[in-house]
Amino acid sequence: MDVKVNLLDVLGKELPRRPGGSIWLSSVCDPYQPLERKYELSRGVIDLVSRDSRFSLSVLTKSSLVLRDLDLLERMKDRVDVGFTITTFSQNAQPIFEPYASYVTDRIKALGKLSEAGIDTWVFIAPILPYVTEERLEQGLQRLAEVGVKRLMTDRYNARGMIMRQTLQAYERWRPSIDLEGVRELLWHGDEYYRRLDERIARLWKEAAPGSAYEAVF
Repeated sequence: MDVKVNLLDVLGKELPRRPGGSIWLSSVCDPYQPLERKYELSRGVIDLVSRDSRFSLSVLTKSSLVLRDLDLLERMKDRVDVGFTITTFSQNAQPIFEPYASYVTDRIKALGKLSEAGIDTWVFIAPILPYVTEERLEQGLQRLAEVGVKRLMTDRYNARGMIMRQTLQAYERWRPSIDLEGVRELLWHGDEYYRRLDERIARLWKEAAPGSAYEAVF
């Protein structure tokens, strides 16, 4: 892993040159990977952005480490939101399919603390994995509503060669007797499956959090 140790120097020079706007931290790489504890680059980014009222910030992570920076987030609570990616609410499946993420229970607790601090929170259920995401889905959505989440987004699995092999290996560890070819078919060609599941998630979320937003991005 490469660490961009000069990030804060570069960002500090670039922000004044920009007209303002929205910054996303971040879309592909989690801003709170384990090395963030040492380098504090994401914390530095939030600090810089919090000092410039022309910019808003959206954070997306799988790590409860974001709570470390609650003091900075509160400084800009009127122009920041924090989202957590959750693939499954199952405590048994989560360590297999999200081995480096914070426990899903810790992510939900973090959402609650952020909401209590007046920070807008949301959840991105992604990637939706057949059977895995459905585990404890109703109970999980209810918990999100209870801790103050106001927006829910979902996205389906993006099937690719090497990633597909790793995913199927995780399925086999999760349930050794599972029909892997059936799972593979859903991951590649499960449009109807995803449509039905999307309808179910939308209905459950509407029941759990009336008036809250829902969007499927696939």
